[in-house]
Amino acid sequence: MTARKEITGYHEVRAAARDYETYSSDLQGDRDVRNYRQLPLEVDPPRHQLIRRAIQPLFLPKTIEAHVPEFTAIAKQLIKEINARLDAGEIVEVGDELALPYVVRCLTIIYNRPQDYEEWLSWGPDVWTAESHGTDEEARAAHRERNFDAHTSRSGVKLQTYLDRVFDEADANPKEDLWGFISKLEFDGVPITRVEMQGAANVMLAGGRDTVVKLITGLIWHLINSEQDREFLTHTPDARNGAIDEMLRFLTPLSKMERVPREYVEIPDDQRDTSKYVLLSFVSANYDKTVWENPEQIDLHRKKQPHMAFGFGPHTCMGMGITEHETRTLLNELLDEWPGWKFAGEPEIYWLEESDYKYIDRFKALRITR
Repeated sequence: MTARKEITGYHEVRAAARDYETYSSDLQGDRDVRNYRQLPLEVDPPRHQLIRRAIQPLFLPKTIEAHVPEFTAIAKQLIKEINARLDAGEIVEVGDELALPYVVRCLTIIYNRPQDYEEWLSWGPDVWTAESHGTDEEARAAHRERNFDAHTSRSGVKLQTYLDRVFDEADANPKEDLWGFISKLEFDGVPITRVEMQGAANVMLAGGRDTVVKLITGLIWHLINSEQDREFLTHTPDARNGAIDEMLRFLTPLSKMERVPREYVEIPDDQRDTSKYVLLSFVSANYDKTVWENPEQIDLHRKKQPHMAFGFGPHTCMGMGITEHETRTLLNELLDEWPGWKFAGEPEIYWLEESDYKYIDRFKALRITR
């Protein structure tokens, strides 16, 4: 595929993310694994706001805050189980055995679907590789560069099969859970269609898994790696929110997103030349040396500055409050009584190099002992 235009730099990316008239979100992403749009992510205002307002009750601060005691109980239990395993001489992998179960369990609480825990967990951190178990670097590079027209090992079978089943059930007997809520939505008085149901559900399950797992894994990596920062956060609880912001900036779990120039919006999706799509590089914004001093360093004392890990403008991530509450709850539990975790061997980390900075693409393995 021909290299696409990429918008880089903090101020440039912010301006482009805000300017949906020039750089539209009116496109279908993940073209290798789905044939419908994620909602409200892949539509522009005013329809974007219409859908966003309808879904917003799920993401209100008071809604998420009400679940914090349950998040706390989940964190306590997971830490207790991991410590017992470590004391028995086992090695634990942080991403697969702590971060992922924690994130998935929290989602079952938020969405009121406790019965789905084992199924969701079986998908792994990235639902698109649940069927294919794709780990080849060519596929990862295609996903990172949003090149959905390349051959990849990703698959949408698992998620699509699941969504067909739960929405059939919701149509027949809606319950007080996420799928019942979505199935009863109306947009400007018009009942939601099945395709729109899938679009709304898709972003709620496909998003917020691998990104939050990377954040939590990276945070634990840094707590083990930097005794000085760990002690600072232990004795300065008020600094913990800022620490999460700094880790979000440093890790930028979703590095790039597609936009389509306005002149192509009227062309049907399947007839567009996607090489003309534009990439917004959020990671370049978060590593812009004109904005961040020593951006390749984790600095918990950094002057407060809005990062771009959740995007910017009208399409800012709706789930950022969930991410922050989940992460802060786990961080508090770890620091209230640090369990003495240590690396069991060198962490396996994939770094990527851009023109003037490098960043963590993913944690392949982070094994701990104590």
